[in-house]
This record gives sequence, C-alpha cells and structure tokens, in this order.
Amino acid sequence: MDSEHTTKLIKEIRASNSRVKYPQALLSVVCDATSEAMIILDEQQSVCWFNRRATDWFVAGCSNSLIGRSFDSLFQFRHLDQRLILVDDQQHPLRQSVHGEGQMDLLVQICDPERSSSTPVQHFMLSWQPLCDSGEHFTLLIFRDLDPLEQALQHQRSFINRLAHELRTPLAIMNGILRRLNRNNDPSAYQLRSFEELSSETKRMSGLVDNLLLLSDLDTDRYCWQLEQRSVRSFLSEWLDHLSALQRDLVCVDLDDTVSDSDLCLDQIAVSRVLDNLLENSLRFASDGSQFFIGASIQNHTLTLHVHDQGPPLAINGDASLLFDRFTRLEEHRDPSQTDGVGLGLAVVKSLVEGMGGAVKAEFSSDQAGEKPSGLQISLMFPRVNPTAG
Repeated sequence: MDSEHTTKLIKEIRASNSRVKYPQALLSVVCDATSEAMIILDEQQSVCWFNRRATDWFVAGCSNSLIGRSFDSLFQFRHLDQRLILVDDQQHPLRQSVHGEGQMDLLVQICDPERSSSTPVQHFMLSWQPLCDSGEHFTLLIFRDLDPLEQALQHQRSFINRLAHELRTPLAIMNGILRRLNRNNDPSAYQLRSFEELSSETKRMSGLVDNLLLLSDLDTDRYCWQLEQRSVRSFLSEWLDHLSALQRDLVCVDLDDTVSDSDLCLDQIAVSRVLDNLLENSLRFASDGSQFFIGASIQNHTLTLHVHDQGPPLAINGDASLLFDRFTRLEEHRDPSQTDGVGLGLAVVKSLVEGMGGAVKAEFSSDQAGEKPSGLQISLMFPRVNPTAG
C-alpha cells in the first residue's frame, strides 16, 4: 500500500468517524497493515503515535518509547548528497508541513542517544499530511523505504551488464562466419542478399550491446573519460574521415572560422559516438536526397553543435526532451512501420554529453515555408576552453 492510498484511507476513516463510531482498534489494524512507517506529531512536534512498521524500523534498540519525545531530537534529515537539513531550514519537512501536505526524497538517520547501537542512513520518500481533530492540530508523517528500490535497480543494471557481455561472444562468432562467407568469389544473388541482411542485423545487434554496456558503465561511474583540448575543426575532420563514402556524401558541415578555431575539452571517442548515433538515426529515416547537417554557434562560454536531419516529421506532442528518455523509440514518432530499435541511441547521446559537462536539447525544425515540423534538430552544448576568442 503506497503513501497516497494510506493517506486517503486515513482521511476516509476519520471522515466516517463523524458518522459512525469506528473502534480505535480498527484504525490501528489498518495502519499496522501498511508497508510504510507512520508517525503522528502533536502541535509541539512531539511523537504522540506510531504504527508497527515505525516500531520495526525506528524503535528497535531504544530503551524507552518514542511517545512524548521531541521529533527533531530523534531524527536527522539529509539531502541525497548528504547535506544536513537543519530544523530551522525552510526545506525541512516539519517547516513545510505548516503550509500543507507534500513529500520529499531524502536520507534519514535516527540520532537517539539512548539507542544501543548506531543506525545507518536510510533512503526514504517522506510524505506529510496536516490533521485536525477537535480543534487540535497534528502532523502525519509517512516514511516509504526506497532502499529496496535502489537495490532492485542495481540488480537490473548488473543483469543488463552481464547480458550484454554474454551477447558479445555469439556476435563475434557470427561476424567470423560472415567474413568467411564473404570470401566466396562467386556468390549467387540469393547468397549475396542473405549475406547483406545478416551483416546488417549483426551490426545492429552489436550496436545495441555496445549501447547497453556504455550506459551501464556511465551509470556506475566505470566509464574512463579521456578529456583533451581539441579544436572543433580538427575533431570534425577526423570524425568525417572514419565514415564510409556513402555516409560522408550525406553529411554537410557548415562552420565559420571563428567557430572552427574554438577549442573544446572533450573525449574524442565519446563525441564521435554521439555523432555516430545521431547519424545512424538520421540514416534510418532518410529519404533519397536527404542530408545530415552540422552547424555551430557561440554564445558566451558555450559552443553549441547543431545537428539537423531531414527525416519525416515527429508525431509527438509536448516536450521534445522526452526523446532522450531510455527506451523511447524514435520509430514510434517518425515511422511506426519501423520495428527495429529499442530507444537507447539518444539516451547514450544525453549521458555522454552531460558526462563532459555539456547539455543536450531536441527541437522540431520547420520546413522552408515554416508551415509544419520537418526533421529533428539536436543541440549539443559544450563549455569552451577559450571563451574570449569568439
């Protein structure tokens, strides 16, 4: 039972109490059945009631009951970065509860000096709800333990990482077989078509595995950044050199000298991966004659690379930044008939750029008449090394 349902149930029982005399035991049974710790404070912010879950989490090891004790002497709140939330801080839940109900994601530690042993810091979603009974004012606090959710996410990341590593071996074998098949000097049309299809699918699967492993490394701070100072001109020149002839024909780079000579502190492999992913998305939806444009602009301490494709319009409403969410598939918004892709390419783009201290933004570009959305523009914003140059 989550905190919203718990609060709603308590309100219903209290409202019903004015019409039907519910026994006090019923309220206790309901509250003890929840998976959340619940504490009620009086007007002096002293503990006047708590449920069984609060007993399990907070009272075990204490020599005395919590009843009648000041809340701020028992609990210490911290932000997720471990910064202490002082009692007189406006962000403190007890200060915020004066203005109504709310919730906050925070760290909690019991600081009771009478406790037999020290307690670890726990991750909770804390909700608060003002209550009024017979002219007396109370505050209901509901603690939802988020540590199990964090552990579940950690297990999920570990599973994805292991899965991606396991997939690499059969992919390497498949690639070896394809290379041997390619040595056939006189393949039939069917064999040639089959070889091309297998090569394409193997490459797609390899890209998926690489994206999964990369996101796993970024999530767990295992990615080894190799930042170096490079001019935009030299970097883009090297990136273009590694493209195939077909890809280079589609790319149009338009930079003025001021932008070209600006230096960035970047990881060349990471930024190359960013542009590769954006180009791959563009090629997936490109029609004959479509091009992939790269431009740039300078504003104060920021250099922005503007990457613009000419793919079909996006059938999406609202914030385009949602496209960077993991498992959000561009295919669903540009061409529903496309069934490949799992929605990791733009998530990788966002994670890599932000890892270098930059930011990303997606916009729907317009056709020349400006009448309807056409294509997608991704802005990659990087801090400049020599901001006085532009």
